[in-house]
Amino acid sequence: MVDRFDEHFFLIAKETGGIEGLLNSLFSFLLRRTDYYYECDPGDKMGFPPGVALNMLGNIFKKYQDEHYKVHKKKSAQEYKEKLEIYQKKQKELQEKQKEQEVKVKEAQNQQQQQKQVQQNDGQVQQEVKIKQEQNQQKNESFTHKQKIDPYINTFNGGETEKYSWSQSGNDVVVTMKVPEGSNKKNVKVFITANTLTVKVKDDVAIDGKLYDKVKSDESVWSIEENLLTITLEKGQENIWKTVIQGDQEIDATKVENTKPLEDFDPETQGAIRKIMYDQQRKQQGLPTTEEEQQLEVLKKAWDAEGSPFKGQPFDPSKFNLSNGQIQF
Repeated sequence: MVDRFDEHFFLIAKETGGIEGLLNSLFSFLLRRTDYYYECDPGDKMGFPPGVALNMLGNIFKKYQDEHYKVHKKKSAQEYKEKLEIYQKKQKELQEKQKEQEVKVKEAQNQQQQQKQVQQNDGQVQQEVKIKQEQNQQKNESFTHKQKIDPYINTFNGGETEKYSWSQSGNDVVVTMKVPEGSNKKNVKVFITANTLTVKVKDDVAIDGKLYDKVKSDESVWSIEENLLTITLEKGQENIWKTVIQGDQEIDATKVENTKPLEDFDPETQGAIRKIMYDQQRKQQGLPTTEEEQQLEVLKKAWDAEGSPFKGQPFDPSKFNLSNGQIQF
């Protein structure tokens, strides 16, 4: 079966660049390693008589060409020429349409760019006027607004920037920011992620930056009341922040009051802390601590026990020295 060499021929065609490379490889092989091209003389034992090799090639070519025509219709050179002319005409028309479209697109882009430039210039002028109006309005309202809002702003363990004030405890950070009168959750947007905080007030970005440390975004909340925006950021871990947004002014962390209410601890820890505080008070008053009281109770029982040298005598704790949990006579 001739098809058993297909893989070899396919590999040759692939490595030589296609059918032409395959044919070149085949006829080069016939030239170099066979007598296919040798035109013999009568009586020679190698080669072929003149014209036989070419006829052999033509016969084999025609054999497989006929097999092809059994499946595919034979085409004439004239038919191919006519189809080629139609194809080239369509390609030319398509290229002309593409050029026309490119020219139209370029003209539209230039027109849009000109309109955009005009709008930008107009917008810049309007923005400058708006900024001046807002600055004047802020100057007029600054004093009364500050009197109304400032009493509610807490900067405990925190600080102030030009845009916001903030305070903190070990577990959270509270950011307070003044917003224009009539602000609500429709025109004020707050976006909190684990690492960033963004605040937009009427499409203007008021705060946008990376937080000092990670927060629990799902547990962080915000609200607006009396023209004051309050954002509570739940810290990812209990620690002290030097600022809210990285790059903003930092506080001196050594001056932060790092205390924690007793009720914030779990019941077991609360009990241990109360015991320590009780013992400290007892020591200050010259009284025995909890452990020393327990030891004295044991000594009272042993005082009158059988074999005790003190049996029958009044209990006298002065005969014992309770030091560091040890009993000394």
